[in-house]
Amino acid sequence: MKPARALWLLTYLLLTTTVAHGKDNAMSFSKAPPAPKAAPAEKAATSDKAVLPDKEVTLKADSLYVDTPTESYHAQGHVQIMQGGASLLADSAVYRRLTSDALAEGNVLLERGGDTMKGDQLFLNLLTQKGELLNGELFIKKSNFRLRAPRLLKTGEDDYQVERGVFTTCDGEHPSWRFEAKKVDVTLDEYATARNAVFYVDNVPIFYTPYLVFPANTERQSGLMIPKLGFSSKKGFYVDQPYYWAIDPSQEATLDLDIESSRGVGTGVDYRYLRPNDSQGRLRAFGIYDTNESKFRGELQQKHLELLTPELTLASTVHLVSDRKYYLDYGEFSGEYNRQLLESSVSFDRRWERYGLFGALRYDQDLEAPNNRATLQRLPTFGFIAAGEKLGPVFFSMDSSLTNFEHAVGPTGQRLVLHPRVSYYAKPAGILDFSLFGAFQQRMYNAHGDTAETGWRQIGQADGGGALSLPLERIYDNGTLRHLLVPALQYNYVQRRSDEDLPFYDYGDRVLGQSIAYWSVANTFTRKYVREGMPDEYRDLLYLKLSQGYQFTGQRRDLLTLVDEGNRLTDLMLESVVTPLKDLSLLVDGRYNTNDNVVSTANLGLQVKGEGRNQASITYRYSREELDYLGAGVTFPLTSQLTADLLGRYSFDKGGFLESRYALEYRQQCWSVILAYSDRVSSHQVSGEKQFTINFSLAGLGSLGPIQTF
Repeated sequence: MKPARALWLLTYLLLTTTVAHGKDNAMSFSKAPPAPKAAPAEKAATSDKAVLPDKEVTLKADSLYVDTPTESYHAQGHVQIMQGGASLLADSAVYRRLTSDALAEGNVLLERGGDTMKGDQLFLNLLTQKGELLNGELFIKKSNFRLRAPRLLKTGEDDYQVERGVFTTCDGEHPSWRFEAKKVDVTLDEYATARNAVFYVDNVPIFYTPYLVFPANTERQSGLMIPKLGFSSKKGFYVDQPYYWAIDPSQEATLDLDIESSRGVGTGVDYRYLRPNDSQGRLRAFGIYDTNESKFRGELQQKHLELLTPELTLASTVHLVSDRKYYLDYGEFSGEYNRQLLESSVSFDRRWERYGLFGALRYDQDLEAPNNRATLQRLPTFGFIAAGEKLGPVFFSMDSSLTNFEHAVGPTGQRLVLHPRVSYYAKPAGILDFSLFGAFQQRMYNAHGDTAETGWRQIGQADGGGALSLPLERIYDNGTLRHLLVPALQYNYVQRRSDEDLPFYDYGDRVLGQSIAYWSVANTFTRKYVREGMPDEYRDLLYLKLSQGYQFTGQRRDLLTLVDEGNRLTDLMLESVVTPLKDLSLLVDGRYNTNDNVVSTANLGLQVKGEGRNQASITYRYSREELDYLGAGVTFPLTSQLTADLLGRYSFDKGGFLESRYALEYRQQCWSVILAYSDRVSSHQVSGEKQFTINFSLAGLGSLGPIQTF
């Protein structure tokens, strides 16, 4: 092309269009006004960039040729076409501005939001987003989903279709597993469907399905999930098939079909929902006609929290089982099959700046009693709290409650408790913390039913006390380590009154009179960690507290340990939390009887966390003449793909294991399988059970991503 002709063309193009980036050698094109007719197939001056304002399309290349009659642009070498958040790379490309068609060839890569298409040749209309990719692969970043096919059609902005496609979530040319299907349809952020699909592990076909539905992302999608398989000495062979239902953005549910060869067929539901203002709830239920017991058995759990205003809250918790032996047969963890009581309640809570009002209906289900007729029910309870209202130099507070007690068998009636309190706080010499309080508890009863103490009765008891402490602080290591030492004295007094002729609903009706003093010494070591560019981090390395009491008169009750004999000198008590490292913690508490020189209780907890899932924990519980057992768990790698998970609880007083569990997980980049065996030993309450389970998961499609087959 002659220099004069090239200069005329560039001048005309610049005058009739808008320059997008304002750089030299940048050209932009618009549909109006139309280009003048000129000699066909003219070659423009070499340019590295051309900007197309139609849909904000930008074209870059090593060289660019313009066919002015057809308004076609031929790009060669390091071609890049950008439109919005999408980018198309290729060795060469032809773009026709009038139709918005683009043809890219050689190392084609189309990328948008991390999702990519790559292949040998791509035809794409930038307006309709429809096109065709040859010898291509579709990659969805969220789920690591890959779809390969000789011919991949882009049927819309987020829609794709292939014939004879192969898809997987594995990396590499030879994936560990894959599906091969005659036809596959994909909609990003929704579903993908496949027809006549065969599942392969390596090159071995495992199963065939005429129709397959799976999620095209990692967001919530409805569908069948990978089933859980196993064998139990109580259930026999069983298959648990869950179905996940994404109802809408604020609701979801998991439905279960549980087939047990020794018990029958059970169904379950786990429904979860969110409401405005952070209100939320959950409903779980399971039911089965137990062929071994010839009766229906099941469980219902419900929780709801409704935040009507920042000051008013409604809540409900329902937990019921069909029979008292339900958890002995269907509980899988010690916290379940050792349950003694189930609680259900409906409550409200109204808060003001210094006052609070609450109410609740509570129903208890005693799993150890022969039936629930003698179980105490609180239907309802109301309470009013006044906290810290200052009256001159003192603070006034009050706890009050009104409870209606119900028994099918036993006394019923109402109890009103009024407990006003006056407190005084001071800081003598600016270093001591000093407090005093005086209170009076008035209890009034209206009893009727199966009790000799009917009618109105009342009792009043005074109580009070005080505390004196001296916080001492010292800083070490250039201000990075603080030691806080707090010696303290405390005294409590409760007036002794005869209350044996009052109704007995719970231990709140038998208030023990006492006069007791305690001493304590608490130590806290806190380390400050300076982090560059971030706020400083503070961590308590050690908390250690020793305390002991001396009772001058009265009685005391210890419902937790049942080992304090009531000597005037109480057990020496130790509380400690040690965290020398961020991932290492040790909790210790115990009691030592200085009169008999024996340990009353000892509790130890040690936890170590490593990288990933690696961790170890050990728990020891001892209560003299009551309890003595050791629990431990560890998760550690055997190889880069194989992880072991061990759990056990051993009873020293019974001389054997209460429970043990062994699991192996083999994990590859795109799939994993977990083999687990558990053994629960029989006791006087809990019957034993041996169980073996297999859990298989495909990355992106497995346990966390539902999959549906027909």
